[in-house]
Amino acid sequence: MFNAFFYWLIFSFLSFGQSQNITFLASVPDSTDNVYLIGNHPNLGNWNHSNAVKLEFVNDTLFSTTVSLPIHKNIKFKFTRGDWEKEALNENMSVPSNYSIISGKSDTLAYSILSWKDWQTIPMDEVTGNLIIHKNVYSPQLDNFRTVLVWLPPSYNINSSKKYPVLYLHDGQNVFTSGFSLSGMEWRLDETVTELIFQEKMKEIIMVAVYHSENRTNEYSPKHQGNEYADFLINTIKPWIDQKYRTKPNKENTAVLGSSMGGIISFNMGWEHSNVFSMTGCLSPAFMVDRNEIVKRIKKSKNIPNFRFSIQNGTEELEAQFQPSITKLIKYLNKKGYKEDSDYLYRIYDGAYHTESAWSIQVKDTLLFFFGL
Repeated sequence: MFNAFFYWLIFSFLSFGQSQNITFLASVPDSTDNVYLIGNHPNLGNWNHSNAVKLEFVNDTLFSTTVSLPIHKNIKFKFTRGDWEKEALNENMSVPSNYSIISGKSDTLAYSILSWKDWQTIPMDEVTGNLIIHKNVYSPQLDNFRTVLVWLPPSYNINSSKKYPVLYLHDGQNVFTSGFSLSGMEWRLDETVTELIFQEKMKEIIMVAVYHSENRTNEYSPKHQGNEYADFLINTIKPWIDQKYRTKPNKENTAVLGSSMGGIISFNMGWEHSNVFSMTGCLSPAFMVDRNEIVKRIKKSKNIPNFRFSIQNGTEELEAQFQPSITKLIKYLNKKGYKEDSDYLYRIYDGAYHTESAWSIQVKDTLLFFFGL
């Protein structure tokens, strides 16, 4: 053991101050003009774009550069097209956290860039109604940025004194347009809500769709960063929305809705923050994750929050795997005194899969349960 430590000490001493040439490869979308590398070292510009490293054009979809960096250092960096409004986007079509490497471990690093921040536009021809786009909304709780979409009801710009209930939605990429959905499908909430309003079946509402970040799974898990994400929604997003738009801010007029992992965090928000949300919607909720943590916690809890909720699930493939934990939770909630069809809506859709297209149909029942006339 002493010899191993001794050799490590000698190696560290000999390598102190040494540098290594590292080649950065960036796979980019077609029509990308310039690509820059910027980071926390002088050879990467020290986060100053005027000193950023310009990558060399290799072909239509590949850029490259080689940079000398000290070994055994924690190097943080990003790719841009020359300024912060032109940052690279990851596979979730969001701005990633800083890339981080320990220099000296590899001499070639390859990264895939899906799009650029300034290219991120909503295909408005897919949207029904008035959609407002807020980019780069900062979360101090999670130290990241994301896009927030706000859908306004038909009478919003006609009746300037009217105030509206608000429905908050997770996975905002998937709510109104298929353009940024990873599956290429959407919930069609803009079409469904508009249809129900004009049929006079539901109240007019404002919808706030919050994009997920690259840390979606952790942020939607109560066991990991779920508390920080809830704090972000409750203490950053909601006050801002209530100040900027004509909302009915009380809990009786505030709902939250999500699918899969978004269903878990929605239920948890209602359970832990029923003073904020009186309605929580859970489409195909993945209650089984983290070894049924939320199910076990609800079973043991002496708390009986005053809120209404919906739990909906299909029967096929992943939906069938989710069902046992859903069944257990419903049993525990019934024992606590919650009544089906008054306190909660519970539906199983035969033949339905774990997809946005399925949720686009099922969500109508949720909307009518929460906001029906």
